[in-house]
Amino acid sequence: MNKTSSIYVGAVALLLFGLTRSAAQNAGSDAKTAIDAVAAAMGTGTLQSVQYAGTGQFFATGQAYHPGGPWPRYTLSKYTMSVNYATPVMRQELVRIDDEKPPRGGGVGGYNPVTFVGGIRPAPTPIADTQNIDGRTEVGAVRVWLTPHGFLKGAAANLGTAKVSTAHGKKAVSFTAFGGKYTVTGTINAQNLLEHVETLMDVAFTGDTLMEGSYSAYKDFGGVKFPLHIVMKEGGYSTLDLTVAEVKLNGAPALEAPGGAPGRGGAGARAPAEPEKIADGVWVLTPGVEGSILVEFKDYVVMVEGPAGDAYTTAALADVKKLTPNKPIKYVINSHHHSDHAGGLRAYVAEGIPIITHESHKKYYEEAIFKNRHTINPDRLDRAPRPAIIETMKDKRVITNGSMTIEIHLLRDNAHAEGLLVAYLPKQKLLMQADCYIPRPGAPPLPAPSPYTVNMVDNVMRLKLDVGRVVHIHGGISSYADVLAAAGR
Repeated sequence: MNKTSSIYVGAVALLLFGLTRSAAQNAGSDAKTAIDAVAAAMGTGTLQSVQYAGTGQFFATGQAYHPGGPWPRYTLSKYTMSVNYATPVMRQELVRIDDEKPPRGGGVGGYNPVTFVGGIRPAPTPIADTQNIDGRTEVGAVRVWLTPHGFLKGAAANLGTAKVSTAHGKKAVSFTAFGGKYTVTGTINAQNLLEHVETLMDVAFTGDTLMEGSYSAYKDFGGVKFPLHIVMKEGGYSTLDLTVAEVKLNGAPALEAPGGAPGRGGAGARAPAEPEKIADGVWVLTPGVEGSILVEFKDYVVMVEGPAGDAYTTAALADVKKLTPNKPIKYVINSHHHSDHAGGLRAYVAEGIPIITHESHKKYYEEAIFKNRHTINPDRLDRAPRPAIIETMKDKRVITNGSMTIEIHLLRDNAHAEGLLVAYLPKQKLLMQADCYIPRPGAPPLPAPSPYTVNMVDNVMRLKLDVGRVVHIHGGISSYADVLAAAGR
């Protein structure tokens, strides 16, 4: 049982044993006393905005090498977080260096044709990222509350739901918000400083996911105490480990909330694009961007890749009905376990469509991805649960009916992901791949060929595949000659 669940159980138990109105009022009074004491110790009352900067490590969520493993590490050469509690809004700006040797996993983000960075590891130059968080949204508000002073402001604003409890063996204060959708818990140390904040948040891929912030090495800045060591986690694994070097209070640049009405967050729909036929019986459903590939057989169709989330899968299923009426989807082939390539699989499970994936993925999918609840923002599978049909493979599998054949091959020893698969159409000489190569039009050559590309070419040679064109799951089609050149062959 997690900490949030234990708080709910404790509340229910008090009700079952006859919690009186007086006891409830005392509980609220105790929470206010605790919140006021911590706010006084930390100087929260005078804090309207903060900007802090430092260096450390960044970890790319959803991009682990092993299914269910820790996220890949990047070195932070620059990190700045600005928070305006009054608006409320946050802005995270960072520069990270892909210096993990050897690189394992993903996480460099999409390819940027201006900076020539991203898409494939290792990134040749630093990666700059900026994230704006609108605190008027549900998700944005919870993100603000995960910060130490933001938690105290959130607790004060939701005092009617606040309770005192114990978490991690220490005094804790928790409050609920948005109709009980979120419970946020802060742990307090002996000096009345907030040292840990946690809550469950919705992640399209992993469902109700534990988000945590740990805060230590507090220093006094003109009456406001601020932590100089910050560790953020998602699903038990670190996403940020920051050593703070500079703190500016109430003089930080004013941040305005993004324009327009606040939204509710959640996974967006796929990019609007008409499917493109790239060979007889083969369509790219979202040409030029990340998506699925539809392969038509005589009596059924096969989907290669189930990316994104429910919205994309719903749109892809509609495309199948339009392009190949009355033909069921027999399989969806999953290249690997990264969130951007497997995020739409839960919707296929909800439809009863079997998934073909590498044997190393089965346990992760069955015990985590397809089992996890999505109670905060219910998806199709949470609304209509059913067992997943997973057909695993090791090195090779062939799907054929005579006129169309798909060969599925393991890329042995590829460092991007354990169990990384490619799909090959021998008649069409088409290779469908994910994250081993990206087109880089107009970009200077990489300092050295990516080991991911080299490995894919080595595997194609080992398997003696006759490849003419390479279709990229993240968008685009290249000649195999271009891929060979990128591998230094």
